[in-house]
Amino acid sequence: MDKVSIVVPIYNAQDKLKKCLKSLIHQTYRELEIILVNDGSTDRSQKICEQFLQKDSRILLINKKNEGSIATRQRGIDEATGKYIMFVDADDWVHPCMVERLMGQVADDPDIVVCNCYRVLSDRALLKRKNESHYFKENTTVKGDAIRTQIVEAFFHGHPFPATLYAKLFKSELLKESGQYVQRLKFLGDDLYLNLEVFLKANSIKIIDDPLYYYRAGGNTSRYMPHHFHDITEGYCIQKEVIEHYYQDSLSKHLGGISIMLLNSFKLSLQNLWASPMTDQEKAEMIKRYCEHPAIVEATMNADANKYFSADYLTAIKHQHVETLAQLGLSQYESFRKRQRKLALLAKVL
Repeated sequence: MDKVSIVVPIYNAQDKLKKCLKSLIHQTYRELEIILVNDGSTDRSQKICEQFLQKDSRILLINKKNEGSIATRQRGIDEATGKYIMFVDADDWVHPCMVERLMGQVADDPDIVVCNCYRVLSDRALLKRKNESHYFKENTTVKGDAIRTQIVEAFFHGHPFPATLYAKLFKSELLKESGQYVQRLKFLGDDLYLNLEVFLKANSIKIIDDPLYYYRAGGNTSRYMPHHFHDITEGYCIQKEVIEHYYQDSLSKHLGGISIMLLNSFKLSLQNLWASPMTDQEKAEMIKRYCEHPAIVEATMNADANKYFSADYLTAIKHQHVETLAQLGLSQYESFRKRQRKLALLAKVL
């Protein structure tokens, strides 16, 4: 029986961590290595991990300084000894047969097995929704160049093929030999850019419709992310390099896709400023620098992006209408906080 390493990055997850860990130690597939990587939590997360460590010898606990999810997941990959690796976020949980069902798909030796997942609002999952995209209409195997043309292309356009690291089973060697893209990021985007790299390397992928992973909605943070703009622009550069190398036959279409993705993410960078301790003057100076970034300038010149976005939005970026962009960021920030509060209230009721 092949060993599966489950990597759980943990940061201040005390309220949800027990449910996550219980779902792992009670898996019907027993040949597991459960790697808990505590990323400098300041709450009771470490204490909870230590309690589970005493209960199950398959658990390995790594306590380290806070470095963010990229370094935390990579530490788990480095420590893993299983033939396969899967990731579970500390505030989510999984079906008791998840590993068994994923391992039931490896007879044909796929490099990656992907399952469906439920998006839920509470511990009891009374309100849940699974991914209904065409990628999960039936169980299927994608091989060779079809991975590039049918799967990886989704990462350039925001299509509903999951770019998350959870709800997937990877060959360990594939992950251990990857990571060049995420090394260029500081905090954000490791899911997308690690997947981008490993899917381009994969020879075979098995996709099953079984929803085996329970992802908690409403977990996006409203705290300031100082590296957000760096990571979205560096991510654009990574995608552009990949497209120019692998997609000369469809260059224009995919450059349009990543331009649209970048300018959508730019709105989140504007929103992110309002979670910062910056003064209004500092925000204004930052927005001006954002608008001058070569990736943003290039994206605003893309023909597909010009068809997709309003002229007012693109004009505000091109001509550095700082007040307009600041107001857009504030409006989005206030709407986001309202949604967070509603989801939190709904989760308590459920």
